Amino acid sequence: MSALWAPITGRREEIGTISSPLHAVAKPAARLARFPFLLVLIGIFGIGMAGLLMLNTTLQGQAFQSRTLNRQAAELAYAQADLENQLDALAAPQELARRASALGMRPNPYPAFLELPSGKVIGKPTPVQGDEVPAFIVKTPAEVAAERAAKRARVEARAAAKAAKLERQKAAAVAAKQERQKAAAMAAKREQQKAKRP
Repeated sequence: MSALWAPITGRREEIGTISSPLHAVAKPAARLARFPFLLVLIGIFGIGMAGLLMLNTTLQGQAFQSRTLNRQAAELAYAQADLENQLDALAAPQELARRASALGMRPNPYPAFLELPSGKVIGKPTPVQGDEVPAFIVKTPAEVAAERAAKRARVEARAAAKAAKLERQKAAAVAAKQERQKAAAMAAKREQQKAKRP
């Protein structure tokens, strides 16, 4: 049951004896008008949206820059790995032997050793001629190509010499045949002249 419909209990006299003098109520506080409130609310919302847009744009720019830097780091890592592979290839013993051979250095099968603290030479130092150990001479690709070209040139020169010799032989055979034909023709002419003289 609500308080409005509740039965009044008690006496009327008691109710009338309550001392509650009436007095004037203060004027209600002035309320803000709706229009300025809406303007303030729209301003705050606009500033928040602009802040979010600037934050989003900044984050996108940083993400783009991060991707660019990651790509550059990957490219540099590949370049570093490639340079390390080249360095390893150049430091390999066979490459050192090839470069030493290209500089004219040859292995010495008769080495002499120098004892450092005393300066004593152990063994007999002999100069290298260069052909003592041909299996250890490493030829550069340029030297191999030059040897092949020289061999090809020798083969072509032999073939040209043979062809020239065959041409000379053919020319000599043709010349000999022509000489025989001339001699036979002259012999036939003499015979005819002898036959005409009685």
